Amino acid sequence: TDPVHKVSIIPTAKGALGYTLQMPEEDQYLLGEEELKERMAVMLGGRVAELIIFKEPSTGAANDLERATDLARRMVTEFGMSESLGPVRYLNDAGMGYLGNVPGLRQEVSPETARLIDREIKELVEGAQKWATELLTDHLDALKQVAQTLQEKEVISGEEIARIAGQKKNLSPAAGSNPVTK
Repeated sequence: TDPVHKVSIIPTAKGALGYTLQMPEEDQYLLGEEELKERMAVMLGGRVAELIIFKEPSTGAANDLERATDLARRMVTEFGMSESLGPVRYLNDAGMGYLGNVPGLRQEVSPETARLIDREIKELVEGAQKWATELLTDHLDALKQVAQTLQEKEVISGEEIARIAGQKKNLSPAAGSNPVTK
């Protein structure tokens, strides 16, 4: 995934309680399945941190959960990234919206296929959450130190996070341990 540029816990005008800004190191026009799965795990990092530290989720990660679910839905219904559904696009222009187009499920999708799509989306999001949980649990001391530094400074750079974590690049679990990957 793209490196973290900065993290802030200062609430934004749009209602977010904070944000993580990632900046790509180079232009990227195509994203592979693994990159998309990694992005979902990153999106769920705040929610997972809450679960680890406070033992329950809050409403604070609602947007992150929405974004991860939307990405999983696109992977399954738009990008053909589902082994059980195959390389089929299940999105179609349905309904009238801005400029007459609102993406939605094709009308001819059977109830069985719709259930399969829902199951695939759920598996992707749950896998991303599991991976983020393993990663943050493995690096719990770094998580706590980053949280403490954020409480003190409110905004910290990606370089400072890397220094705290003792890493030069993004933290990642051991190779091949991505539970999002089937």
